Amino acid sequence: MKHIGGKSNRLSGLVPVMLDISNGSRQARAQQRLTRARAVAAASVETAGGDDGFPQQAFPAGGKQRMNNLRGGFRLRQRPFSETAFSFATAYPFLAGANLGHKGAYIGEDVYGGGAFVFDPWELYEAKVITGMSMILMGAVGSGKSTCAKSVVCRLVMLGRKALILADRKGEWDVVAQFLGGHTIKVGPGQPDRVNPLDEGIRPSVTPDGEPMTDLRWAAMVRARRLNLLQTIGEILLDRAVQGAEHTALSMALDLTVESAAPGVPTLPGFIEHLRQMSVSTDGSRSVAEAAERLLHAFSRCTQGDLKGMFDGETTANFDPELPIITVNTKALVGASKEARKIAYACTGSWAESMVTNSDSGQRLCVYEEGWDSVSDEASLTRMMEAWKLARDYNIFNVLIIHKLGDLDIAGDAGSKMAAMARSLLGDTTVKVIYRQETANLAVTERELGLTRAEREDVNRSAQGTGLWKVGPYRTVSVKNQRTTAEVPVFDTDGKMRSNRGGEAAA
Repeated sequence: MKHIGGKSNRLSGLVPVMLDISNGSRQARAQQRLTRARAVAAASVETAGGDDGFPQQAFPAGGKQRMNNLRGGFRLRQRPFSETAFSFATAYPFLAGANLGHKGAYIGEDVYGGGAFVFDPWELYEAKVITGMSMILMGAVGSGKSTCAKSVVCRLVMLGRKALILADRKGEWDVVAQFLGGHTIKVGPGQPDRVNPLDEGIRPSVTPDGEPMTDLRWAAMVRARRLNLLQTIGEILLDRAVQGAEHTALSMALDLTVESAAPGVPTLPGFIEHLRQMSVSTDGSRSVAEAAERLLHAFSRCTQGDLKGMFDGETTANFDPELPIITVNTKALVGASKEARKIAYACTGSWAESMVTNSDSGQRLCVYEEGWDSVSDEASLTRMMEAWKLARDYNIFNVLIIHKLGDLDIAGDAGSKMAAMARSLLGDTTVKVIYRQETANLAVTERELGLTRAEREDVNRSAQGTGLWKVGPYRTVSVKNQRTTAEVPVFDTDGKMRSNRGGEAAA
């Protein structure tokens, strides 16, 4: 052994120095240095003592070489393959699709992307993500669709929008209206609120053409709306279309009622009285008198029959368009006749139409709770179709809530006019939210909405509160709806079930 360089080495007595100082090749000298370094590292384990008397273990800087410790460089060898970026967006775990932006109301968590899901239809329309202003929200009982609807409405109202909830058969939106500082109108037998079909509605400041609204123009619009509503009510009560001289009798009785009530508000009792006078008059046409008599017998149900007290006086309900939210509670109509339900829907729908067509009303959500009930009535369905077609002009966003797509078939038999009208709503809807569906309904949902196999499986296994959002033609997001502590009791639809089960939450 030989000491080189004059420096002491406490391992020199243990490690043989095998340096060849001859003129060896550079590679040979490098190999000799490596051999000595390894010998020194191995010897240091035995010679370095610790405070406790045991040798201190020393490893190379990269760690000790052993199997499966990932020390050193290595390469993964994988057969190369190619795939489209569209497939990689879902197949590759470190990529996620683009969200809908940050403008709008927070709805919940993007299940696969991990970020916040934010929604505002007016912002999405401005950004050209959607081309229409309507949404269908569907899901099985207990899937969480009602909570989703209330989340969307409440949070958008808090951002300055307004809301109108039509035909709330369960009365579950009453507490939501109270929470947001709105008002609930309760319609039905024995209810304190009365709706006058002959109310003139809400006068806008400008015409649909943008010109100032004059008294003459407003009077013409009010007369047309009243005639249309009276004709609808007449057809409901007669169970057929208004025909021939009956149109003449309707318009004549209306004009006489408005004239005699001025400057007050015309009501149905006054209209019925003028029909009675026309039916016994000998001054006019015999056919008009006979038509007035037929209408008299039909409309008398509103003041003497099962409809008494609902539509036979001035309006007592508070239809204030400036309120943040108005809900129409029709729970009392559940046990009423079908004519009562249809007339109530026609009257509240006509008033709602005067509100949403008013350019001064602002941006408003129109929610059709229990949509299967709305599409079963021709007058309501016709009004809905108009709202779907003209939503952008009216500056409204429609929301139809159903359990399954089969609910639209309630509108009428296959091939009928009503069935075609209901299906047209689906075709004009650009936002579709699908919560868990029963197995029997999955195939129809997949076919009608054009779901992919992965989307169908996602809907099939969705947990409660999680839904698949299809926004526009290209965006699909699975969203877990989140509720705040303050919203939980407001959105709760299982309170009665829990009270009956001693506090246990309903499934």
